Amino acid sequence: MRVFLTVKLALLPFVVFWALLAWNQPAWAVWSALAIALAGNLWRASRGELALLEAGGLALFVLLAIANDVAPNWTMANALWLSFAALGLVSFASLSVGRPWTSDYSRASYADNAATPQFHLINMLMTGLWGVLFIVLGLCRWAGVSSWITTAIVVAGALISIFGPRVAIRQALQRMRESREEFHWPAPAFAATDGVDCDVAVIGAGIGGLTAAALLADAGLKVKVFDHHVVPGGFCHSYLRKAHHDNKPVLYRFDAGPHDFSGVWPGGPVESVLRRLGVADRIQWKRVTHSYRLAGRRIDVPEDWRAYVRQLCDMFPASADGLTRLFDTIHAIFESMYATGRGRSGIPGMPESIEEMLAFPRKHPQAFRWMNRPFDELVAAHVSDPELIATLNALAGYLGDGSDKLSCAQMVPIFGYYFKGGFYPVGGSGHLADVLTEAITARGGEVQLKSKVTRILVEQGRATGVVLGNGRIVRAQAVVSNADLGRTFTQLLTPDDLPATFRERAIAPANSCFSVHLGLDVVPDIAPATHLDTPMGIGLAVMSKLDPSAAPEGHATMTIITLVSHDQAKSWFSGEEGGDDWKAWRRSKDYETRKQQLGDAMIAAAETIIPGLSQHIVYRTDASPVTYARYDLASAGSIYGVARTGRLKGAKAPLRNLVIAGGGNAGAGVEAVVISGAEAAEALVPGLLSRRPAPLERPQPELAVA
Repeated sequence: MRVFLTVKLALLPFVVFWALLAWNQPAWAVWSALAIALAGNLWRASRGELALLEAGGLALFVLLAIANDVAPNWTMANALWLSFAALGLVSFASLSVGRPWTSDYSRASYADNAATPQFHLINMLMTGLWGVLFIVLGLCRWAGVSSWITTAIVVAGALISIFGPRVAIRQALQRMRESREEFHWPAPAFAATDGVDCDVAVIGAGIGGLTAAALLADAGLKVKVFDHHVVPGGFCHSYLRKAHHDNKPVLYRFDAGPHDFSGVWPGGPVESVLRRLGVADRIQWKRVTHSYRLAGRRIDVPEDWRAYVRQLCDMFPASADGLTRLFDTIHAIFESMYATGRGRSGIPGMPESIEEMLAFPRKHPQAFRWMNRPFDELVAAHVSDPELIATLNALAGYLGDGSDKLSCAQMVPIFGYYFKGGFYPVGGSGHLADVLTEAITARGGEVQLKSKVTRILVEQGRATGVVLGNGRIVRAQAVVSNADLGRTFTQLLTPDDLPATFRERAIAPANSCFSVHLGLDVVPDIAPATHLDTPMGIGLAVMSKLDPSAAPEGHATMTIITLVSHDQAKSWFSGEEGGDDWKAWRRSKDYETRKQQLGDAMIAAAETIIPGLSQHIVYRTDASPVTYARYDLASAGSIYGVARTGRLKGAKAPLRNLVIAGGGNAGAGVEAVVISGAEAAEALVPGLLSRRPAPLERPQPELAVA
């Protein structure tokens, strides 16, 4: 209504003009309207504003004033329909320049949404509607059509103007909410239990699958998890290796993958899920400190992010002001993104209601402005020093190998390592998997290891269970796949199980990596997480400095990691079929030689900051993309799921009652797959994350190993 009244005020010169014409006073009509229009435009100019409708009206009345002096009779006969036609022309002219005139007036009432594509689209439609109505009214006046018809046209336009924008905005926002998921089948009822072995079968005991299973079990569902490996956790597991040193046995504990966990701060996604499950106190977290060796410069990152900003400002004084503003903006975006997790067990996402979505731009202006724009664009708006930009992107390897351009929504959460800290669980990364497994079994669920799933059962267009490698059939009302996304759709399902439009979808694996795991008889004098850019890009993780139980006293474990692009990863596999083992290829001289050479090069790179490292190696094992493919059944050994272009949008698969948890729709990192697992559980039990968890009273059964 406010917008409609504002527009009516802007049309005041026309109202006066039409009224005086009706009294047969063309001269008074023209000059009065011209005076009012001139005053209105001067007032706009004093405020530094331009309203296209009012500017167009002023131009019209100037022309009519000239016409009235030259041909008053012609002006009297044609001025009315010409005024409507002129309004129509102004409308279409504003559309042609991409600035619909209705936006000049609706922007004040919808300031929170004025920068959205939806706001622009709605105003383009409204301006186009009025352009058509004005032309029609002009034609009606020119043809002498009954005033009842023209009045009806005006009333219809007024009603649409008053109620249309809000309705359209709500519909647009609703479509935005729905766009979070590619597929929109209804959640299963989980009512009838006859003929099924469990409510939900979960394929894969990675962190995403375990999270989904634990939350679903906590909601009262009967859950069974199946994994081919001998331990749960997927990449997030620990393993022990024996060696001898000074004729004595020594024992080292290594992490297969993750070592620096985000989202474990109070209120963060990982911490909130663990707290919901009542197991948060079973993990002791140690803060991971970072050090960068970039372009010959050493940067030891302090725990307080503001101190880190001051440190960078001292290093790059010419960029200090822009750098400070940049970090303030990133911090504001970060806080806004995670604010959406309040009341949803810490899991961030799109605001739940239309009202919250409408309010989001006002409450979180920086996130609204930047979240979906390229992160490089945000950085470039504040700083330009290439060395500084490289430093700001130092953690990007936690998300990918640099082949994808990241949006602010994708990149900003990684700055949580500065704002909130990254942490390591005492007992190793596998301890998180063990705790989640305990949460599942304590709620009556099962985690069955050494139980490979070979097929997803499909009946009447729905996922109805799984088939295990031993031929056993497990029937369920829904299935969660924490397996590799490519395997899920090409091996566990047949093409006939999927819609024709989905069958040709390209699901390319993301990057893999190569890692060297070392047991050392010395504790390296470096930060637990050290990033080195030359002579080759590597990351060094010395988590035994945080958890001494990983190595004997005076010893240390260290993992050296370098990322491997998908194209490079493919070259690690032989041309011959190797199943899931590639035993013959792994034992070949070519494979062993290549593996040894790359591992040696990575150790040599590490020796540039740890002199004599190779002289202190007690135990060594290397992992190539083939290793990651064997142990996690990941396509081409991908450690970060699939490339962004192939990721599933949302949790729901194209097959009803099948949801995805893990890197296939979330990408890299433990925090990301925890969020994905939680969203998978929410897809099967809507509203689960916002409910209060039920008190746990069930006895805790033993871990089932089949």
